[in-house]
Amino acid sequence: MSFVNRLCLAIERLVRVTVLFGALLFPALIIVCVYEVVARYVFNASTIWAFDITFMLHGSLFMLTGAYGLQKKVHVRIDVLSTRFPPRVQHACNLLIYVFCFIPAVWFVGDAAIRRSINAYKYNEVELVSAWGPLVWPFFGAMALGLVALFLQSIVETIRHIIGIKTGRELHHAEPEVMQEA
Repeated sequence: MSFVNRLCLAIERLVRVTVLFGALLFPALIIVCVYEVVARYVFNASTIWAFDITFMLHGSLFMLTGAYGLQKKVHVRIDVLSTRFPPRVQHACNLLIYVFCFIPAVWFVGDAAIRRSINAYKYNEVELVSAWGPLVWPFFGAMALGLVALFLQSIVETIRHIIGIKTGRELHHAEPEVMQEA
């Protein structure tokens, strides 16, 4: 297996670690929601913190699993026209979109998220709209981590499309096998 294949597979394993962080947040999200419902409707005593924790956990869960969704090809895709093209043209179109649109966008948003999370940690920033006022750096940090993983996975996808242009193979939805055959 070539260096490029090993690198791509290593990046994909790293992306799978971020989805594990997201998976750890999911039971916490359920517990917070159930606690709030029971506290509100059974004891008539809603919490001041449940809404903030819920949106932070849900946002973190979404961001941490986005790269894995790209890896597994479960994202929404409108390809009515591109599926009619030959495989090399499909790869070339996807490569252009990744290189000129997707990767720069993820880079800029990821850079902003990293800077924001560092500043939030450095200055102990709290949520100002909330009555509870929780620290926001864990939420911003999860967003930054998710965007870094999305950036890395998009690099892998770019490499796959370069290999696809070279080999002329069809677009597949199974990740490791495609890279090992190339």
